[in-house]
Amino acid sequence: MKRLLTIFTIMLVATVTNADNITGVYKTITMDGSSADWTGVDVMYPDGQITDGLPLTSTYSEVYVCNNGGSLYAGLATKGTGGANIMNVFTRNLYIDTDMNPATGFNAGWMSGGYDRLVQYGAEGTAYSIYEFTGASQAEWSWGFLGLISYSFSDNFIEWDIPRAQLGGSTQARLEFNVTGGVSTETWAYEWESSVGTYTFGVPEPAFLGLGIIGIMALIRRK
Repeated sequence: MKRLLTIFTIMLVATVTNADNITGVYKTITMDGSSADWTGVDVMYPDGQITDGLPLTSTYSEVYVCNNGGSLYAGLATKGTGGANIMNVFTRNLYIDTDMNPATGFNAGWMSGGYDRLVQYGAEGTAYSIYEFTGASQAEWSWGFLGLISYSFSDNFIEWDIPRAQLGGSTQARLEFNVTGGVSTETWAYEWESSVGTYTFGVPEPAFLGLGIIGIMALIRRK
């Protein structure tokens, strides 16, 4: 019996793992609804770390994140046909813990993080905005409008351009993607909020690095 319990414990620990913490690729994404720009960008949440929502078109197969100096970009690959359309009834939420401090920001009472910003998209075309938490207590659902995000979509791919100026100068953030509204089962990415991933904003490569490589190649050619 002890052996069976030990095997079960090992299996449980192996299943409940933390999401990946990633350092972002510094890149500019063109808002055209295409996944082509996302080549070379790390997947923050693969399919196995995403709770499938119902209907299936509300959920994600992969979530990508990258940034440049002015924007935080999210690329959302949806399942099924037509899931990416902003006119769908679903509300696609991104909770952002901008200061990495669980004692500040929204916490529904069961969350491990405190979320200072909220991005919403969808709700039959009425939502493409970013909000800041304004609650008197962390459990209060109270958000103040900060501004609009830029977006694009195709049949099953969504792109968001979120202004970094609205994120309080963050260099790191916890990112939790969630889908509500007209769903019987909510999508969560990461599947367990307590283990949501941390995104470290990427920085441009030093210019001298490229020049150094060019110089080395010139010397090789001379030889």
